[in-house]
Amino acid sequence: MANSGINHIEFINDGFKAILASDGCREAVETATQEIADKANANNSRGGTGFETKVEFGSRAQRFVGFVHTTDRNSEIAESEDGALTRGIL
Repeated sequence: MANSGINHIEFINDGFKAILASDGCREAVETATQEIADKANANNSRGGTGFETKVEFGSRAQRFVGFVHTTDRNSEIAESEDGALTRGIL
């Protein structure tokens, strides 16, 4: 790796916390989470109601976290047998 002349980086923790708690970050997480759910639903050949999303603020880092989850037995089978959600992430 080439030497860029940078020999010290100082992270300002309050600044990172503000970014992680911002509306822009929430929107980015919601968008990415929905895109994964949409791909998983497109991969779902088992029927049912498919996959849904949830975005929560929390954890020790106090940031937004997105979840994609099954909604019924058919979507559970679509993931376990076909990897519908897993393929939606890749």
